[in-house]
Amino acid sequence: MSKHYDVIVIGGGPAGMIAAGRAAELGRSVLLLERNNVLGVKLRITGNGRCNVTNAVGLEGFAQYYVDNPKFLYNVFNNFFNVDLRHLLRKYGVKTKIEENSRVFPATDKSGDIIKALQLYLERPQVDIKCRTLVTELVVSEGQVKGVKTLQRDFFEAGKIIIATGGKSYPQLGSNGSGYQWAKKAGHDLIKCRPGLAGIEIKEGWIKKLQGVSINADISLYCAGKKKKQIRGDIVFSHYGISGPAAFDMSMYIDLQEATLRMDIIGCYTYEQAIEELNALIRMSPRAKCKNVLLFNIPRKLLSVCLDIAGINEEKALNQLNKKEKRTLLNILKSVQLTVQRLCPLEEAMVTRGGVDTCRINPKTMESKIIKGLYFCGEVIDIAGLTGGFNLQAAFSTGYVAGESSASGTRYY
Repeated sequence: MSKHYDVIVIGGGPAGMIAAGRAAELGRSVLLLERNNVLGVKLRITGNGRCNVTNAVGLEGFAQYYVDNPKFLYNVFNNFFNVDLRHLLRKYGVKTKIEENSRVFPATDKSGDIIKALQLYLERPQVDIKCRTLVTELVVSEGQVKGVKTLQRDFFEAGKIIIATGGKSYPQLGSNGSGYQWAKKAGHDLIKCRPGLAGIEIKEGWIKKLQGVSINADISLYCAGKKKKQIRGDIVFSHYGISGPAAFDMSMYIDLQEATLRMDIIGCYTYEQAIEELNALIRMSPRAKCKNVLLFNIPRKLLSVCLDIAGINEEKALNQLNKKEKRTLLNILKSVQLTVQRLCPLEEAMVTRGGVDTCRINPKTMESKIIKGLYFCGEVIDIAGLTGGFNLQAAFSTGYVAGESSASGTRYY
């Protein structure tokens, strides 16, 4: 089977869906190919099913939330930004709301509503959608894309092809890195793929005792004894180490295996304030056992571990603590050390760092600089941001611009 289209989009995630919708909206015949049974599989699980679709931070400060190649995104954000995305979603029936740290969610807290809105965006201009379709080859001849071949032995012709296949994280959802191989075969350089927004495995054995405990804390990264980064946010302890938004963001800055983290569990207190608070608690409940006090609102499991690290018997009464023990305990609460073993593997990471090198992609159009008619968008490109909706916004913005750019110029068929 062979059929002609103006534009073919490979990948039915957020970048691919909006790219296909925009190209069709501008009057082009568009084919969207997706290997899964339905579109938006990974999008459905983001934000624990709530879908942190973007962030409401203004354009001027947006780029600081991207660790890899933030300048590459300036043009696409000027073309299609968070305000435009929220307007498009509202047009197709989805109201959004702004929560803590300017994170934007659908008002219903249902990621499925975002997918429904994008599907409507595809239906109005009648994008041809083929799910359960695995692309096996990108056909290029004399520096120009010609079409794609599929596992079903179909050949679809097009003069414009958009690769929106995502990265390598969550392979069980269909992200197998095939887009990287097509890019490489077409002459594009690849930046090594590695985990982004990943859990951090910790060497200290006591970490296992805290599985399921969550806190809001300051966490600092030290490499070769020098402080490299500090982040404040929610941290969740697990059997292997730490996860949660603050840990995920910190993982973006960990390049060395021999790195250490220092966690300030009571970051809202200075050392002097903490001493005063502890002494006040001792005066109020002098005979209370250390394990039973609500010290700085620290979860009991965590306090028990900190007492153990400090060498203090948790059965000891508060009024029996000497100055050295108080100082030792507070030093631990203000700067407990965690030794980084490694990041959780790429397959378990939220996003993929690395991918198609941005040097060979036109930042104004998302078109390849070396293959005519070939476009890239979304996670397949070497761009990655912090938690808070920034990676999805990058996917939507690059996808929209790729779709718009692919709809311009000469039709090849």
